[in-house]
Amino acid sequence: MQSSATTKRMLTLAAAGSLVLAAAGCATVQPAAPTSQLAVARAAVADARSADAGTYDAADLHNAQRKLDRAHDEMAQGDYAAAKNLAEEAEVDARLAATRARSDKATRAATEVQASIRALQDEITRNAQ
Repeated sequence: MQSSATTKRMLTLAAAGSLVLAAAGCATVQPAAPTSQLAVARAAVADARSADAGTYDAADLHNAQRKLDRAHDEMAQGDYAAAKNLAEEAEVDARLAATRARSDKATRAATEVQASIRALQDEITRNAQ
């Protein structure tokens, strides 16, 4: 049999352990700074610019840049969760702008090729007569 002092000691240790676990569970954990996500978003914006998104999809490029700027502001203020979300949104907007720009350029190039083919066909038809 255990003595009453030993029982009290065990109960005290168990209560202290429970308090420590409860306090640890209530503590908020600050997420890590989203530096890699910001870098990815910056690269996506740069890619969109190189794809001439400023000409073909200026609105999405502008949104991406604005969100990236806001992400940097949130990061500076220590709101890493908001910074990460904004950086992810900026990346998506930039990729959309780049894709639309490349698509528009390809469509225009295809239209020019088709016009050239029609002109050549017309020239062949005229020469055949």
